[in-house]
Amino acid sequence: MSEKEVKKICSSLSLNLVKWKLASKEGKIILDYICGKLYSKEKDEENNKSLDDHFDEELHVKCQTLANILNKMSEAVAEIELGEDKAVGLEQLCDLSVSMNKSMLSNKSFNSSSSNNHNSSIIELDKSMLLSSDLTKWTQTILKCYKNQLKMNQIVSQNICHLKSREEALKHLVCPARAGY
Repeated sequence: MSEKEVKKICSSLSLNLVKWKLASKEGKIILDYICGKLYSKEKDEENNKSLDDHFDEELHVKCQTLANILNKMSEAVAEIELGEDKAVGLEQLCDLSVSMNKSMLSNKSFNSSSSNNHNSSIIELDKSMLLSSDLTKWTQTILKCYKNQLKMNQIVSQNICHLKSREEALKHLVCPARAGY
C-alpha cells in the first residue's frame, strides 16, 4: 500500500480536527455570553424573575447559534468517522495483501523465513514506517474521544439555559465537557 492513502486519511482527520477547534472556540464565546446574560453576579432575584417572564430575542439567537455550532461539530465527527472507515479498509487491504503474499510464497515453495520479509501491513512513509493497524487504532481512539465530547457538549447545550443558579451554571462550564467548547 502506498503512503498516498495514509496521507489522504490523515489530512482529512487533520482538517476535521481544525473544524472542531474553530467550532469549539466559537461555542465557548456563545456559552460565556449565555452564562453572563442568565447567571451574572450583578443580577438579583427580581431581575432573574423578570428575565424568566419575558422572551429574550438575543438570547434565543445565541441558543440557535449554539445549536448550529453543535451541527458543525456533528459534521466533523461524521467526517472523522469516514476517516476511521477508510483506515479500517486500508488495514483490511494490507492484511489481504499479506495473506496473498504468504499464499503465493508457499505455492512457490519458499521457506517460511523469506515470507516473513514480505509483510505488506507495514506502510512506508517518507522517512518512517507505519503499521496499518496503528493507523486504525489511532483513528478509532480519536473518533471515540470526539464522539464522547460531542455528547457532553450536547448535554451542556441543552441544559445551560435551564439551570437554577449561577453556581450550577459554572459547574457545567468548569467540568471536563468544557474542554470541547
